[in-house]
Amino acid sequence: MAPEIDLTTAALLAKVAELGPKFRERMRDQDINSAFPFQSLAEATEAGLHKLCVPKEFGGYGYWQPGNYSGFYRILEELAFWEANTAQLLQITSHASGIVAWHATDEQRQRFLPEIVNGALLASLGSEAHLYENGQERLESELHKIAGGYRLTARKGFASVAAGAKYLTVWCAIEGDAPYASRMVFALVPTDSPGVELLDDWQMLGMRSTVSCGVKFHDVFVPDSHIIGEPGGWVTNDPRTFSLAYAANHIGSARAAFAFITGYVSEREDLRNSEVVQVKLGHMDSELFAARTALFATAERLDRGEDQDGVEADAVRTMHLAKEVVLRIPYEGFDIVGARAAHERYPLGQMMRDARTFTLHFRDDLYAARIADISLGKGFSAKRGRGGSTPFSEDQFEMAQAHAGA
Repeated sequence: MAPEIDLTTAALLAKVAELGPKFRERMRDQDINSAFPFQSLAEATEAGLHKLCVPKEFGGYGYWQPGNYSGFYRILEELAFWEANTAQLLQITSHASGIVAWHATDEQRQRFLPEIVNGALLASLGSEAHLYENGQERLESELHKIAGGYRLTARKGFASVAAGAKYLTVWCAIEGDAPYASRMVFALVPTDSPGVELLDDWQMLGMRSTVSCGVKFHDVFVPDSHIIGEPGGWVTNDPRTFSLAYAANHIGSARAAFAFITGYVSEREDLRNSEVVQVKLGHMDSELFAARTALFATAERLDRGEDQDGVEADAVRTMHLAKEVVLRIPYEGFDIVGARAAHERYPLGQMMRDARTFTLHFRDDLYAARIADISLGKGFSAKRGRGGSTPFSEDQFEMAQAHAGA
């Protein structure tokens, strides 16, 4: 049984339940047209779902902060149950606002957090994997110092929320010779800044309505006031990761696919009474239970402030379970429903495409290898190893820690 939900989270879940059916009604048209969900995000913002990770003292709900994690993942899971694309966009802007809240100076918090509470959405630009190039991704974006601020010339990929964001939260480094991880900060760049170009390059198998386009920065001026965090702070001074949020999103999407399949089967006597179908549904139900239980249990450990490395290891395990279940359920649903499942009138095809696309954010083999280190007695670090927690390799992480005097 899931643990008791606090009153604030329960109220926000009620808002999601009210808005969710509208989000789902728009899902197909947005997918066909690769249309950004402006209306759904406007409704979510009006309901306060854009300020989940803004501290309470600034008018937010204070999630993704010490002692207050579980509610965030419950809300993301329920949003994804209704519409995975909108859920991802709210996840991204929430993480970005949480980064600003954690790493900004008091003056920056006073300036930017009220804007966010009033409806400013934030994109997060970390990836430098480009759609029309092959080869290993390398983080190379640097800020070059000038009077009053910095100049930024760079190209980023997969910029979720950018199409509707007021600010682009750019992961980049102050120029220098030290390891990149030890120089990295967040540049908060207004989307309408001179020299910012959003690229028309989002032609994807799934998650089409996120419009996670590439962005070019042509000699963009970034004032000192818009540089968030101390160099290297994400690696050396922030225990949080993104793993459970992605797991919550995957699990919510898997629940949606399972609900469609069971709803379809319940209306067909031949399917409903088939022992083969019943066995398949029983397997799906059990796998969902396992993934959700892992999510809730790990989130509770975060709330209690338990060992960072141990909790993140469980978060990575949860990510693996979530990825398995969201890929398997819609895929196997085709065999249960039959050929009609491939028709566009049914959502299963989009659910499968969205799941296949969304789960590519992080390579499952990298996660599995990191978990294997525990079994082999090599240990585990929440912020070491390329994956959802950090964009840096183990060697880069260790150099950054050494440079910071950790």
